[in-house]
Amino acid sequence: EPEKPPAGLEFTDEERNYWAFRPVSRPPLPAVRQPALAANPIDYFLLAKLEAEGQTFSAEADRPSLVRRLSFDLHGLPPTPELVAEVTADPAPDWYEKLVDRMLADPAYGERWGRHWLDPAGYADSDGYVEDDPVRLWSYRYRDYVIRAFNENKPYKRFVEEQLAGDVLYPDEPEGVVATGFIAAGPWDFVGHAELREGTTDKEITRLLDRDDMLMTTMSAFTSMTAHCARCHDHKFDPIKQEDYYSLQAVF
Repeated sequence: EPEKPPAGLEFTDEERNYWAFRPVSRPPLPAVRQPALAANPIDYFLLAKLEAEGQTFSAEADRPSLVRRLSFDLHGLPPTPELVAEVTADPAPDWYEKLVDRMLADPAYGERWGRHWLDPAGYADSDGYVEDDPVRLWSYRYRDYVIRAFNENKPYKRFVEEQLAGDVLYPDEPEGVVATGFIAAGPWDFVGHAELREGTTDKEITRLLDRDDMLMTTMSAFTSMTAHCARCHDHKFDPIKQEDYYSLQAVF
């Protein structure tokens, strides 16, 4: 039987109608006094807030500064002096757009931004246990898959499908199998999985914790929700029941 929160601490229907669980909507653009400064819809919201505080946008940075910012943002590295000089001298009015495309086409882009996906995936080059932490000789294949996905601008739908069920949906494509490294990227208890005797409680606990890590990583990465709280009770805030948790765990 799921645990119940103490009397007076239950979440209300209003609280459960949290903005993150509601359909996405497109709000109207706020009115601003200087619409010419807004280069895109997001600028309207930023400018409206600044104007309410008696402020406005800063002046546009010079070209060397913009090149440097873009390089750190997309590649994580400073630009070469040669690139700064080349871009500064470019007379084309779309010099910035061309530079963005050029940096996105560079393999360094995937190496820089792929790491932001490898973090929620729990990627590591070893098993992650102090007692026995051997190097995973083939883990780099999943890392390289992620880098390629970013550099090839792989559609997000396909990116999700390959990582959760690539071996089933795309069994004849090597990428579909390698991508499922996402499910096993987290820590792996060698002692519990390989050395404990079958039929013991500790063996079953090890397997349950392993599946819990798979479920937790999947839900955290793809939905930004802490579903693993429902392992012990109906989630006290997110709309996830204990029954949902074990139904999801059964998938793994």
